[in-house]
Amino acid sequence: NTILHVAASKGSLDVLKFINTHHYPMTTNNRGETVLHLAVKHIDIVKYLINECNCDVMSPDKYGWTPLHFAAMKVIEYFLSTGNCDPLAKDNEEKTPLQLTKERDKDSDTVIAIFKKFGNIKISHPIDSYVNVLLVGNPGAGKSTLSRVINDTATGSIALGSFRNVGGVVPCTAGIIPYKLQHRTLGNIILHDFAGHPEYYSSHSAVIENLLQGSGGVFLIVVNILEKEVVKQLHQWLTVVRNEAQKVFNQCHVIVIVSHVDEISNPVERRRRKKEVKEVIVKERCDRVFLDCRKLGGSGVDSFFNKLCSACESIRSTSGRNLSLYCHMMYGLLEERKENILTLSDVMSAGEDNDDYVIPDKREDVLDSLHSLHST
Repeated sequence: NTILHVAASKGSLDVLKFINTHHYPMTTNNRGETVLHLAVKHIDIVKYLINECNCDVMSPDKYGWTPLHFAAMKVIEYFLSTGNCDPLAKDNEEKTPLQLTKERDKDSDTVIAIFKKFGNIKISHPIDSYVNVLLVGNPGAGKSTLSRVINDTATGSIALGSFRNVGGVVPCTAGIIPYKLQHRTLGNIILHDFAGHPEYYSSHSAVIENLLQGSGGVFLIVVNILEKEVVKQLHQWLTVVRNEAQKVFNQCHVIVIVSHVDEISNPVERRRRKKEVKEVIVKERCDRVFLDCRKLGGSGVDSFFNKLCSACESIRSTSGRNLSLYCHMMYGLLEERKENILTLSDVMSAGEDNDDYVIPDKREDVLDSLHSLHST
């Protein structure tokens, strides 16, 4: 440790200020810890290091721990109030500050303090940030089939439908069909199935620009490898996507899905066509998946979901909307504790369906009941 580390760990603010003129506060010790790492028990020093010395609150040590991983209750509240901390940042063991907080059995006040940070969040803000997933491609490429796969796996496992054909597919999408999904693998997404007909292109451009104003999105470009002009079609859609992505400040991800690969029986021809398409995709630095999406467990579907899930998580974590970090944290806590949580509407529903329960209808009685529940 440097002398700054020692002063910070002892809570000696005056000493720290005196010697700070001769030492750089972001200097690390042999564990990779900054002065801020050792100051986390002393809120006055934390405020000084952040406000006066511009210390990086997300700087990790050699184990991947940020100061938030170390922090005590009051310091956690202050870290979160800066809006610059990511409570979902993972250390080298894939643990987040939130997970470590919940492991503190004797420090339940810390969890309560975190919940207090949500008090000023607008009710209109979604609990879990929805990521826009934009599905584009020529007619017959397989967009609607892929859309059906994403919809069908929202609440169920892919493995359970491995040998089942995808059903309920509308052959030709008209305009744009949006699906708001709470997907077990992808999280909360809004899937937009865009028609591939040329007459819709101008309206598509306006819609896409509007969708990407709030945050980045994930473009899924679907091309049919059986098409003679598959490379030309891919170039066209990559150009469209690139032009739309350049209009917005937020980062976008592009995944190219090459469908109907399984229908090419000749292995030499299959390799040739895949190579042609792959060369274009590599130049554009896009993710790619070759798949058969007509079965829920078709070839390449697992890889597709892994790539899409990673892209969605990246959008959520880099969207720049600090509130979404808090919303995700709250959402994660509630998801894990949902079996222990009842809303007032749950209680009312139970009372309506069962004559054994009497629900008070006076405001004062309801408040007394809620107060009793809170005290227990």
